[in-house]
Amino acid sequence: MRTSALFGAVIALAAVCALALVGVAVHEINYASSHPHQYGPAKVIAWGASASALLGVAVGLLAAAMLHQTKPSR
Repeated sequence: MRTSALFGAVIALAAVCALALVGVAVHEINYASSHPHQYGPAKVIAWGASASALLGVAVGLLAAAMLHQTKPSR
């Protein structure tokens, strides 16, 4: 039971992380679009946030797969 709760928490945190980072990426892309010659590091932040969001999704999917394997078969 503890294992499933742990994997559930990991999945939830990974989802929250991915959603927050998608929001950061969208914000930075909008900023860069609004300031075509003065956006500074906005594109770099957007790329980093996008990559981190994908990593969060990967962690969530891995935890979901491990949760599925730990459930007893019927």
